[in-house]
Amino acid sequence: MKNTGLKILSAAVLCALALTGCADSAASSSSADTSGSSSYTSESSTAQDSSSEAVSSEEASSEAVSSETHSIDESTLTKEQIYANMVDRSLMDLGNMERMAKFFEKLDNGKEVTVAFIGGSITEGLTAGPEKCWAKLTYDHLCEMYPDNKINYVNAGLSGTPSILGNIRLQRDVLDYNPDLIFVEFAVNDGNDQIYKDSYEALVRKVLSEEGSPAVALYFTVIKSGHTCEAYMSEVGKAYGLPMISLNNVLAHEFETGRMTWEDYSDDESHPNVWGHEMTCDLIMNMLNKAKEKAAEMKDVTISALPETWVYSDRFANMEFVDRAHSSDRFTMNTAGSFSTDKDTTVSAFPQGWLYKGTPSACEAMEFEFTGKNLMLVYKCAASKAYGSLKFTVDGEEAGTFATSANDGWNNPVATLTFSGEDATHKVSIVPVTQSGDDTATYVEILGFGIA
Repeated sequence: MKNTGLKILSAAVLCALALTGCADSAASSSSADTSGSSSYTSESSTAQDSSSEAVSSEEASSEAVSSETHSIDESTLTKEQIYANMVDRSLMDLGNMERMAKFFEKLDNGKEVTVAFIGGSITEGLTAGPEKCWAKLTYDHLCEMYPDNKINYVNAGLSGTPSILGNIRLQRDVLDYNPDLIFVEFAVNDGNDQIYKDSYEALVRKVLSEEGSPAVALYFTVIKSGHTCEAYMSEVGKAYGLPMISLNNVLAHEFETGRMTWEDYSDDESHPNVWGHEMTCDLIMNMLNKAKEKAAEMKDVTISALPETWVYSDRFANMEFVDRAHSSDRFTMNTAGSFSTDKDTTVSAFPQGWLYKGTPSACEAMEFEFTGKNLMLVYKCAASKAYGSLKFTVDGEEAGTFATSANDGWNNPVATLTFSGEDATHKVSIVPVTQSGDDTATYVEILGFGIA
């Protein structure tokens, strides 16, 4: 299958957490931190650790492959026809098409649009690289379809991050660019716990609530172990009438027939290889081409109101991110204490946080107030005994101690829920503690906070 020569698109340029225009596609932009080869292994391990909660490959296959597919006598088909069926099989649903119709109307009228992608390392471009990732290939193909339009590109893929962190950084990394179309990819980085379901829906609903009524498409990936959160994420897609594309719908059937193995698609446990990214782009463009055809038939489109009820929970709705560079009316820093306010943290995607290095007894507490129900901590996670923990006190009561080190840490950003309570203004105090509980020197990096 890999050598069929049926790849629709060729690789292009610059997959980055930045904004570029079609007319200026040769311009350089700053890339997100790929963390080298170690990030491949770490994310794979994280995803596989969740696989005990996930749908097995056999179960996913039986759900994903339709009876219509099984009714086709594929022995009579050419390689081109088999590939076309494979691509078609990926499309779970086109959704209600109202937002897509508005998106293509803007393009057809020659207006400037912005296309954004948010997800983990598969969206960021590992292992194919920034010039050959599926997001950039999709963008390039749209530029080919509309050569006279200015089409901007935002790639907010960030290695190893689930929708919990995606929801926190959504405004900064995506919505601040006023996108017209957004692709969401978190199906292998998320787990099946309620916090993931609530975060994923909050992210999707926040995008849909934007004043510009952007179109949203959901892309569900799968890893070698069979882990994917497609089952519960697709419930969100159904409830909000969104286009949905399933990689498992493609791979499960091809593996079953023996035409493909996992190694045809990927060079590791999780990430598409170069061909896998090109094939993924074919799946996305199949959806967009069919959406364009449907949109051409629609007249006087009105965007429907969002459902009043949530599929899962609204507890992480309207999440805001704060650090030294990003403020919120719901957050007041009273004192950073002994945490540095003039040094960049060492995680490039979150440079404006706070650092402390020294003994816990010498550290003055960080103190702030926030208004809301939930407080998320974003921190650098390292596999090092030098990295300590952070002790939280909220409204005078100890709220918990949260380690900033883990055996599978690779200097990656992690978000964790540190407090849930009533909707009110809460006073927070944070001090470092060592892993051993003594007063030896320790190191911590606070990358920011999420408030909901």
